[in-house]
Amino acid sequence: MKVIICGAGQVGFNIARYLSGEGADITVVDRNPEL
Repeated sequence: MKVIICGAGQVGFNIARYLSGEGADITVVDRNPEL
C-alpha cells in the first residue's frame, strides 16, 4: 500500500511509524524541509 501523510507533527509521525511497520510505502509531506 502507498500512503501520503500531510504533516509530520505528533499524529502524522505516529501514523507513518505504524503504517511503515505494517509494510506500507510511506511519503510524508511537511512545510519543514528538515523533517
